[in-house]
Amino acid sequence: MIFKGLKENSIKKAIKASSLKSEGYDDGSGAVRSLAIIINYDTLVDYKPLMDIAKAIRINNDNIFIAGYVEKVYKNVNYMIPVFSKNSFGINGKIKQDDLQTFLDRPYDIAINYYSKPNLYLEYVSTLCKSDLKVGVTEGSEHLNNLVLKVNEKDYDQFSSELVKYLKILKRL
Repeated sequence: MIFKGLKENSIKKAIKASSLKSEGYDDGSGAVRSLAIIINYDTLVDYKPLMDIAKAIRINNDNIFIAGYVEKVYKNVNYMIPVFSKNSFGINGKIKQDDLQTFLDRPYDIAINYYSKPNLYLEYVSTLCKSDLKVGVTEGSEHLNNLVLKVNEKDYDQFSSELVKYLKILKRL
């Protein structure tokens, strides 16, 4: 119980310390070549429509990386993507899971934080993700994202069209 509180406080401090408000948006070098997508796997099991979003912004499937949060990781379930849970983090917020660390070590042109309900562990992974541009769908997540598209999480078409529109405005497409 004490360790859980220490871990959560450490993660909250890390999120606050690396808030995007101090970093700002780096307009990158132009075209989008790589994409990270962070999802809540418990609420969004079918991530295939997100692949269509990647097609809309002309990203090759080899350059799309998805990680998902689950409340509990079951050993006998094939998740198809790397998943993480609260147990994937140590007391000081240290990543204990190799595939999650690999996901976070890779640089991305865009990271899409595709979850609508605030979750400490999703926010932490979103914060640690190395990306020039972070896009989210959660109101109140401006401290994590450079761009927040306030659309229904299940409305992939609207999210895709809004994302394309703003990427064109930012001259990233």
